[in-house]
Amino acid sequence: MQLLIDDLPCDFIPLKTFRQQYGLPPEFGIALFEPKDFSGLAVLDAAGAEMNALRQVVLDAIPARLTTAALLPCCDRLRDLFAATLTRINPVIGLKPEELGFAVAGFDDMTRTLAYALLRARAARQPLPAFAAVYADWLHQSVRVSARQHEYVHEGQRWQVQMIQHVYGRVGLKIVIDSGTLYVADARVACPAEGFMQGLLAEVGDRLRQRLD
Repeated sequence: MQLLIDDLPCDFIPLKTFRQQYGLPPEFGIALFEPKDFSGLAVLDAAGAEMNALRQVVLDAIPARLTTAALLPCCDRLRDLFAATLTRINPVIGLKPEELGFAVAGFDDMTRTLAYALLRARAARQPLPAFAAVYADWLHQSVRVSARQHEYVHEGQRWQVQMIQHVYGRVGLKIVIDSGTLYVADARVACPAEGFMQGLLAEVGDRLRQRLD
């Protein structure tokens, strides 16, 4: 995994690899420093059919042809459909109200970010940007390093540890040790919906781009 932090690309070491390299205990990770109650967490494993239906409803709502004037209103309709359908299937998934709101806001923010990028390119008579580039920039813009610092003592060294998160939630740790700064990805706290959302947004983005007149 690589994320931009302070405008610099930073490679993340997988947590398991990092623990092996430094001989750390199995509990070392985000939860050691900032525990979180995961009771009542939404589960996607049992909602495959419902999630696929959500995907299909959103994709089917994209017109075969789109004018520049219709692009932003189309994004509004897609957001409303996404919200309504997600709310309808939520008894199977179990999202909390705030989690449902975050999902809708994230979908809306990314689709509109792409729409504005497409409109700017069309107005400047430039090639339309690829979804992947716009998505990566959107994700990187959401990266935050917590101001809260934790101290961890390992083999006589005092490490400074900070949590890193982006639009999907907590993703890893920034660890300052004597030899420098390291970034560690903690997949154990990854958002279970990140893969689904990334795939859905990619399909939506590609269709908007391809169907724009």
